[in-house]
Amino acid sequence: MIEKHLQNILRLSKSQKLKLYVVGGTLRDLILGRQSSDYDFAVSGASILAKQYAHDTKSVLVPLDTTPGRETFRVVIKKNVYFDFSELQGSTIESDLSQRDFSINALAVSLPNFIKGINKYIDPHKGKDDMKSKVIRVLPGSIFSKDPLRMLRAFRFMSALEFQIESNTLKKIKTLHPKINRVSPERIWSELNLLLNTKKATPSIQAMDDSGLLKSIFPELYKNENASSCLRIMSHVENLMTNPKQIGAKPLTKIKKVLLKEPQLLRLGSMLYLSTKKSSTKQIGSNRKPNRKTNPGKILSELRASNADIDFIDAMICCSHSFASSKLKFTDNYASRSKLFQFVHQNEQGLVPGLYLHLANRLDLPDQKGWQTDPSAIGVQNILDFFFKTYLPAKRKKTLLNGNDIQDIFKIKPSPTFATILYKIEEARVLGVINTRTQAISFAKNVVQKTQKDTN
Repeated sequence: MIEKHLQNILRLSKSQKLKLYVVGGTLRDLILGRQSSDYDFAVSGASILAKQYAHDTKSVLVPLDTTPGRETFRVVIKKNVYFDFSELQGSTIESDLSQRDFSINALAVSLPNFIKGINKYIDPHKGKDDMKSKVIRVLPGSIFSKDPLRMLRAFRFMSALEFQIESNTLKKIKTLHPKINRVSPERIWSELNLLLNTKKATPSIQAMDDSGLLKSIFPELYKNENASSCLRIMSHVENLMTNPKQIGAKPLTKIKKVLLKEPQLLRLGSMLYLSTKKSSTKQIGSNRKPNRKTNPGKILSELRASNADIDFIDAMICCSHSFASSKLKFTDNYASRSKLFQFVHQNEQGLVPGLYLHLANRLDLPDQKGWQTDPSAIGVQNILDFFFKTYLPAKRKKTLLNGNDIQDIFKIKPSPTFATILYKIEEARVLGVINTRTQAISFAKNVVQKTQKDTN
């Protein structure tokens, strides 16, 4: 299907007498044997060609940059398959390539040769050699000064490709890293997400720390000399995410699914963990409300993170601190299981990542044998066993009584005590104390009477 689209683009470019090149990341990924669904083209008249092709194929057209002379338009072929048409910079393809970021991205092939599979690369900065050497090298000139985000992008490529940043490139970053603050928070946030979503981000984040760039982006991490501890925790979290089996918690498949759903947020949360140590107090029956005024919340808000991302990280950090400050003892008596239910109920959103974050907050991780006797690991095993085997299955079932039932049966009006009454009923249902509506009504009657007595 892609080849058919490429042939159609070639015919259209010829009809308009435009010389079209495949450039940048498309060729880099091709040479490295990586899958690519994003095809980059450089051509004079990019906007005209992109609009015409989107019209002809009835595809979605997305303007990525409408700056005169730098226009870039995306044609969405299908889900996760894009054709990006960028205006040629300068009068030749060589001048265009010289204005890109790194040598590994400064390659081009004419579209006819690309379609024929003729790898006649235009490679003025020896990007192919750098790919063989697994090196990220910035192009000559004021590349970082023109767009300081490229400094952060160097570390993203380091992480994604498992390359090393060339020494002169690192020297430039060490000199120019304060310029990152000229970049919009939205662009920094987007690039950080890509970096932290790679398979192994810790080496790149540590290299950012060495270069000074991390401090320019997260100065708060360096207050009270917390940065090294933050990086250590992140490294441990990544270790546990890569091999969650080591702590012995089950069910492993479900735990992995949660941990790998948004790994970039887990890594970022581990970096920000030490910026707050205050665990919010919670009243029984209340769900923990998101708090975006904490230090992590303020940091993430400044980066224009979404409220959902901020709330997830806040829930994860809060769960970790709650577990650290709790003295849960896991016995079979009801009082202990009641506390366990309360902990899970209040920390449900960030439970799994929060528990793993707690385990990561130590100088060194135990070996496989050490985890088997580690008190925190045993606690996490018990909590997750309860969460997946008891709590979630019970929560999926229909409630026995709701707020309207409480009003109708007991003739009481809605009040702040409603949350406590409903919470107690739900706790009893999840813990197997009540199993039928009749039992729930009898149980609720006692709760209502006790609650009314306590409030009088």
